[in-house]
Amino acid sequence: MEFPKEEVGKRIRYLRRLQGLTSDELAKLAGVSQSMISQIERGQVSPSLETLWKLSHSLKVPVFSFFETEETNAVTISRAGEAKNIKRVRPNVSYELLSPSSGKQMSFFKMIVEPGEDLETPLLYHSGEECGIMLAGSLRIEVEGEIHTIHEGDSIYFDSSLPHRFTNVGDENAVAIWAMTHSF
Repeated sequence: MEFPKEEVGKRIRYLRRLQGLTSDELAKLAGVSQSMISQIERGQVSPSLETLWKLSHSLKVPVFSFFETEETNAVTISRAGEAKNIKRVRPNVSYELLSPSSGKQMSFFKMIVEPGEDLETPLLYHSGEECGIMLAGSLRIEVEGEIHTIHEGDSIYFDSSLPHRFTNVGDENAVAIWAMTHSF
């Protein structure tokens, strides 16, 4: 499965225009070039995870909103096997979106992290809070320089504004249910 760069680009353009921003204004807010914004919006490049987080923060929307269509229902049910899969944000991580997040204050998803340590994974930070519970395997989670390891049945909570990253250093897929709030 390839990164859905065309859909992501269209969504970023839609959200930018909805907020009355020019591509140049968004570029300045996100700390990237205007030509990068243009290439992303036209689906010519796949933005890095770091760029997606910068755009998310600049547009004051959850990063998952780049991967979904506008949701206006007051009640949404995600049926087993019908969750929207988001792959390739990081090559070894896939997400099953379990709730709409566009315009919402919380995202809820199943996260599957394949084994293998990626030393190039950047530390992330964004507004809000997040928590998760491990269903299978283990994750090593670094939060503001402290290393925490959680195993099946363990849960974790942390302030998302603290620099953080997670890796699966085990031999099997790590599967967790995760929730993130967005303080915009």
